[in-house]
Amino acid sequence: MTLTGVAYRDALAKDKTLPLTGKYALAVALTLESENGGTFKGYGKDNLIKWSYGPEMNKASRYYDAPWDGCIDSYTPWGKVAAGQPYLAISSMNISRRGGNLLMEDSYGSIARWDLPQEDTGTGTEPATKYATTDC
Repeated sequence: MTLTGVAYRDALAKDKTLPLTGKYALAVALTLESENGGTFKGYGKDNLIKWSYGPEMNKASRYYDAPWDGCIDSYTPWGKVAAGQPYLAISSMNISRRGGNLLMEDSYGSIARWDLPQEDTGTGTEPATKYATTDC
């Protein structure tokens, strides 16, 4: 699993009345690869994607109010990965500030951790961010 892109957008860009706690809609792009193929089991199996900044923690369980919600369903992190074929996944979270850490924990207790930059970087978030202010 490789973090390939990070993008921050205004969480309220489409609807200023949403009851959100965070200022930003965070999109992270991940490339998943497997020698044998398979599926990264989803939320029901205790696999979690989280954002943290100091004592703040936010899970990516299902951010229904993301500006691009419904536009990127085919990029789910819980999709099936074909053997030897890269799979692009995008996860979204509502967060209070830029930066922090991205954490991914599997059902075995293993944790992958990435330091997030303060600014947009990398590639792979475009399928989400192109809908930050327009409908899909």
